[in-house]
Amino acid sequence: MPQSMSCKLLLGKFALKKALLIFFAIGLAPAVIVSLVLAAGEWRTIGQTEAGDKVSVSAVKVLRNNQRTALVRVEYKEPADLQGGPFVEMRARVKFNCSSGSAAPSTVWYYTRDHSGRYVVSKKANRDDQFGKEPEGNFADLVSKEVCSQGK
Repeated sequence: MPQSMSCKLLLGKFALKKALLIFFAIGLAPAVIVSLVLAAGEWRTIGQTEAGDKVSVSAVKVLRNNQRTALVRVEYKEPADLQGGPFVEMRARVKFNCSSGSAAPSTVWYYTRDHSGRYVVSKKANRDDQFGKEPEGNFADLVSKEVCSQGK
């Protein structure tokens, strides 16, 4: 009989831990999502390209080994014919290696405007070998300098 009582007690503790974990996961998930959305909404303009395209960054995070991640946005003055379409804006999640000066986007979103004037994602890419180079507005150095200067 004492053995079954200890099993019930052990199972009761496990159930309590599981319930607390689920409670915190459900409670914290909306807070995390809201903070990510708010961080993406805090765009900071850092300059313009030679063509007059507005360049902004948001959600800069300092990582180990002199690396950073950031969201990058380029608002094209004139629709840019990139990756198969005339796009008015490009946004990307980018990892910067400040030691080597490289920038590698993990995801790139290209936007157009619909008939009512709202931004609509037209294309999503997981790779962009020309990120920030001449076809996209030549903004890589501007963004890299700004992002790598943060957190020192």
